[in-house]
Amino acid sequence: MALVAWLIAGCGGLGPTGDGAAGTPDAAPAAHDRIFVSQAGSATILAIDGATGAIDARIEVGLLPHNLAVSPDGTTLYAALAGSQAVAEIDVATARLRRTMLTAPVPANRADGTVIQAHVDQGAFAHTTCYDCHRPGGAEPRYAGDRPFGLLMSSDGGRLLVSHLRRAEIAVLDLATGDLEAAIPVAPAGSAHEAVAMAELDGELWVALRPTQPSTLPGALRRIELATGRPLGDVATGADPVSLLALPERGSVVVANFETDTLVEHTRDGAAIARGAAPGPLGVTQLSPGQLLALDYYSNSISFVDLDAGASRTVALDRGGAPYANPTHAAVSSDRRTAWIVIGSTDGHLLQLDLATAQVVRDIPIDGLSFGIALVPRVSP
Repeated sequence: MALVAWLIAGCGGLGPTGDGAAGTPDAAPAAHDRIFVSQAGSATILAIDGATGAIDARIEVGLLPHNLAVSPDGTTLYAALAGSQAVAEIDVATARLRRTMLTAPVPANRADGTVIQAHVDQGAFAHTTCYDCHRPGGAEPRYAGDRPFGLLMSSDGGRLLVSHLRRAEIAVLDLATGDLEAAIPVAPAGSAHEAVAMAELDGELWVALRPTQPSTLPGALRRIELATGRPLGDVATGADPVSLLALPERGSVVVANFETDTLVEHTRDGAAIARGAAPGPLGVTQLSPGQLLALDYYSNSISFVDLDAGASRTVALDRGGAPYANPTHAAVSSDRRTAWIVIGSTDGHLLQLDLATAQVVRDIPIDGLSFGIALVPRVSP
């Protein structure tokens, strides 16, 4: 399948230890950023003023919002609705839902070929999200569709790539029309068939594939030529390559291997270089050239990773000896002084971490089972 030639933007010293008190009055001044958090347990996106910690808005979007992406001009936020087979588009300035877009067609038939009569009777094919019908108290199953999960934005903001956990293709959404423009097929790599995460490097789309979890069978990183959709080959990786981070300045992609407790840097030619241990890394973000922050989900900690030294230092996240359980993802403030960390346990928190001291200086209560985070610099509420 021919695709237009277009480029995709990547995921837009070792830290000291410290025991920070939540909500301390001497919290470092925060940049006036607007922070968005996806709250999978409540079908909402939370908008937060980074300077004051105030909740600006709670936006109902659809079931299981997970990964987030921001347009290049910072005006629009996109959320993958894993339980509603759609992407939500949110106006950053007003913190309001503009529209939803299906990432795969509403099916007319079941796997056995029988007609889904409810879809016919209710005109489901004209809807732009399964959430219109499949919601609490509505049609069953509550969570419908092919589980859109990973998001990757084109550099010009014109298109959005969406990976699916249950569909062997990458959806290409035309953001001018909201239509499904094309689909890039992604064949399984052995037992690895779930397309989890994506990154772009030099005109290549890298897709992390994993077997259905839990599993110890190998995963793979599929390399695809963006201009044509042509597969270029696979790179071996762990069983659960849950996050990818493109580092164009290094000509590499970093993968967080959740089950092997490692971060591995893959160069343009496919060479793999271990870059430090992190106990159960889920999200990974860049702090500065050569320095990463990994969110260690099951060990309730964070790891500062020095890529050049191949070393890492892990810091526990706790308050008075009680752990902040299950950190998922982080975003770095526009002044580079703060990392905002999502705590995705049933007891949700958004933590402001002072990067100079690795201390938690603010704790903002959020819904439990939160997941993704996106930050837009210096947007007034």
